[in-house]
Amino acid sequence: MDKDAFQLNIDGVTDLVQSGVNKLISGDNLPEGIVSDEIDELELDMSEAELLTLKLSWEKKSAPYTGKIEPRQKQNKNYLMGRQLQSTSQGSKTVPSNLLFEATATFVPQALAKNPEPVVWSDNTEEGKTASNDVKTMLQYHADILCLRKKLGVMVWNWSVYFTAVIKHGWDSNINDITSEIRKPANFILDPDGFVNEFGEYKGAYLGERIQCSAQDLVDLYPDQKAYIQEQVEFKTGTSVVRTEWWTDEFCFTTYENKVLDKHKNEFFNYSKDKPNHFAVPKMPYTFLSVFSLQEQPHDFTNLIEQNISNQDRINKRDKQIEKNLDHGNNAIAVSDLNFTAETAHQAADALERGDPVLVPGQIAGAIERIPANALPNGILESLDIDKSTLRAIYGTEGLTATQPDRESTARGMILNQSHDSSRIGGGIGDALEQVADNIFNWWLQLYMVFYDEAHFAAIMGTGRAVEYAKLTMVGTQRHFVVSVSPNSMQPKDEITEMNQAIDLAGKGWLDPISLFKKLNYADPMETAKAVTMYQVDKNLYFQTYFPEMAQQQTGGAGIGNPPDLNQVQGQAPTPLSQEPASASLSQVPLQ
Repeated sequence: MDKDAFQLNIDGVTDLVQSGVNKLISGDNLPEGIVSDEIDELELDMSEAELLTLKLSWEKKSAPYTGKIEPRQKQNKNYLMGRQLQSTSQGSKTVPSNLLFEATATFVPQALAKNPEPVVWSDNTEEGKTASNDVKTMLQYHADILCLRKKLGVMVWNWSVYFTAVIKHGWDSNINDITSEIRKPANFILDPDGFVNEFGEYKGAYLGERIQCSAQDLVDLYPDQKAYIQEQVEFKTGTSVVRTEWWTDEFCFTTYENKVLDKHKNEFFNYSKDKPNHFAVPKMPYTFLSVFSLQEQPHDFTNLIEQNISNQDRINKRDKQIEKNLDHGNNAIAVSDLNFTAETAHQAADALERGDPVLVPGQIAGAIERIPANALPNGILESLDIDKSTLRAIYGTEGLTATQPDRESTARGMILNQSHDSSRIGGGIGDALEQVADNIFNWWLQLYMVFYDEAHFAAIMGTGRAVEYAKLTMVGTQRHFVVSVSPNSMQPKDEITEMNQAIDLAGKGWLDPISLFKKLNYADPMETAKAVTMYQVDKNLYFQTYFPEMAQQQTGGAGIGNPPDLNQVQGQAPTPLSQEPASASLSQVPLQ
């Protein structure tokens, strides 16, 4: 039975504790000190010849698969940009009704209204809760400064064209912090037998990424290979070059022109038992977006653009038919060969279109006649509207697109359509994006574990618009975390509607003042609720509490005074202390 992410994390912790990998096995008569060759923990024990053999075999295996997927990607891009009917004479014009772009442009912001919200668990101790909160704050901080929501949007655009989308994680020594960057899917060499699982992890034997840079940048990255690189570009270091970074879960190596520039074990995993890991095993530093997958190949078997190409073709055809009919709306012109030649007939037709006078040789009657244009076939406009609605409905944007309102449609029906489309997006691409965000957050925590040897600081806007701070270091950390994403945290929320609902509930007595002012985004809902409650219960006390100077003036400078006795009947003079008891029997009650 497949294990869920929570169980996998637990198994990972068990593996780290119980596994004998990367641990020194004790034996008899072991001497003190170094007992093996000095080996860096990231050093890869594979020869250059072995790595080049792997590179060639991987490229050969992937070439047929890549050749099949590339034409489909190119077709998707042309349709997204509306250039599927482009000809030399049309230049860069797009089709009149590019519904695929409209639907995608509506689709992306609707699915990504907000940054995903991380959820972090650890042990139930106070120290564990504090550590979990610090990790959560750091994740939220990086989601903000790395523009995670925008990156997820770019991934949706890439997926709509390339059938997949990729984000790469790493460490930038220049800024001493983690990075996550969008990568172009077309630059990847993937294992045809691999696939993207439900966690957004690529499961293949290998992965290659073509990376373009200048020759000088390549020299800066691999100074040991300076002579070779300069020789390849004839010492013109401004030349653009492409290297290939090859990855497996266990190791990475870089090739350029059949030369291995660098090789090492997975740098994003702590192999030493003295350092913590969030992941149980090394993984390739990539997160993939997959929505429609049978897990039989690296790319999705289809996507929304490819599924709507036939519909877009039909819309283009209908537009062309309508345009052609309108071009003939002024009626065709027939001229008599008794009065015009082929050349003068064209001149006469052009003059009539411009409204200029026409000189007719011979008799005018019968020389020029207009032939009425045929009317559009019945139902063609209705058919066009149905095709457009169908395309928007498949995308889940029919109720979200700004279209001309139908007077016969009720407001409730429009709201239901919009709600249905929002749910359609949230239940399809939204779930996939949440899982991508979940994978990204887990990768960031793994990078914290590997690289945060010194304190890093974060600040975010917290509850009540207050700033929350966090200080995070992973030195000596033995605590383990479980990281997830708050469900539906990226889905759009109409704040105006929520505020109106809160006011309505409060007016009916179904919502307390504190919750009301939280919904209304007050800076300090607790203090506001206290003030409002005091004002409703006792206006005099409210006046004396918040405006003491004015209250003192009204009492003639005698001080603010105590609030009135609520048990005293208004308008009745207070009972003097010397007054007889209301009942004579009360005076006979013995004192204890």
